[in-house]
Amino acid sequence: MAAVGVAGRVRLARVLVTVVLALLAPVVLPLAGEPAAAAPAGPASAGPPRAESPAGPVPPAALAVGAGATSLPGQLTSAGWLVADADTGQILAAKGADTRDLPASTMKILTALVVLPGLAPDRRVTVGRDAVTVDGTKVGLVPGQSYLVRDLATAMLIASGNDATVALVDAVGGRDAVVARMNALAASLGATDTHAVDPTGLDAPGQLSSVRDLAILGRAAIAQPVISRYLTIPRAVLPTPNGGSFEIQNHNLLLGRYPGTLGVKNGYTVAADATYVGAARRGGRTLVVALLRAAPNYAADARALLDWGFANDGVAAPVGMLPAPPPAPTVGDEVPPTGAGIGGLAGGPASASGAGRHHGGSGPGWITWLALGATVLAGLLTAAGHRRKRVRARRDAQRARARHLATARPLPPQRRGTGPHRRRRQRDLSGSGPRGR
Repeated sequence: MAAVGVAGRVRLARVLVTVVLALLAPVVLPLAGEPAAAAPAGPASAGPPRAESPAGPVPPAALAVGAGATSLPGQLTSAGWLVADADTGQILAAKGADTRDLPASTMKILTALVVLPGLAPDRRVTVGRDAVTVDGTKVGLVPGQSYLVRDLATAMLIASGNDATVALVDAVGGRDAVVARMNALAASLGATDTHAVDPTGLDAPGQLSSVRDLAILGRAAIAQPVISRYLTIPRAVLPTPNGGSFEIQNHNLLLGRYPGTLGVKNGYTVAADATYVGAARRGGRTLVVALLRAAPNYAADARALLDWGFANDGVAAPVGMLPAPPPAPTVGDEVPPTGAGIGGLAGGPASASGAGRHHGGSGPGWITWLALGATVLAGLLTAAGHRRKRVRARRDAQRARARHLATARPLPPQRRGTGPHRRRRQRDLSGSGPRGR
């Protein structure tokens, strides 16, 4: 029996080794033919690799101010910031222009650039269950209720409603398709530090951007009437199923408080802190400002940088350039194919260098294979453990029975009794007892 148990364990070990090697083959073989990737330089380098920028970005984490500029505002608290001329694309000053960080709900700017050009404002969209169960900020949409696209767009851009965002995303193909188009569009715009994972802007592994990229997205948003029309709405009214209504308000702290404000979008999560993209027009000039990892009162930094920018625009030498925005799309056009962006930008090279490179193709990645292998291996080991326990229990029971049989004493032989009960029984049988009378 011991020999059989050893042979069974050997066979099981061979099966496990074969299964593990088969599962790891799709991972090990491709990696064997590729050069080793360089290790990330630090937390700011985490996430997908960035492509080369055609506009020549400001060095990461550097403080850059153009020659001839006045002193920067004091007491700026944002970890990264940038102020640029939205008309010419000239970057006037920046700190950590290309440092990648969590964008929070400023990612909705990119979502709007993808989904709104393909939806007519008067189209009705029915809200699904996934929209009302999403995490984060919601405006209170009702599942099964239909809303106008203009109302959903307003809720997404002024009140940062994640439920409205998901409803719009579902209307143009769903999350996976929209995320792929977001990454392709970001690459086409020259926002090479940006990688989208969640259209709502909720924190997600690998979702990153930079103040330079946020300025690019904000500049594109104010240049698109299909989006800019919503950015300065101070408050709006949405319908309820019973014929009532409720009001939502704009979360932009500069709107109505800073002269010439054009929007664009604020954001906040616990992990990202406050984020902000703003734009303002004054004296025939339009500036865009972007903040990452700002204080909750981000308006103080935004105002100070805009004031400084208007005082130095056209005076200080630029420290960099934002790439030119694409032409405006036609409102209500058919939804572009996956990988397309604003103005029908095709998802050819941009798609290959953006979404495809970040996601590693359409097949399952190495993490999936490892997880699958670990699951199968754990299942096999669990089954083997249960089998060993059953065999051990059966063997122990057989041994205990054998020991019991070996140690059991035989019963003593029965003797014919001679006591009073035996004598009474004899009298009954002979007829001399009471029953015989």
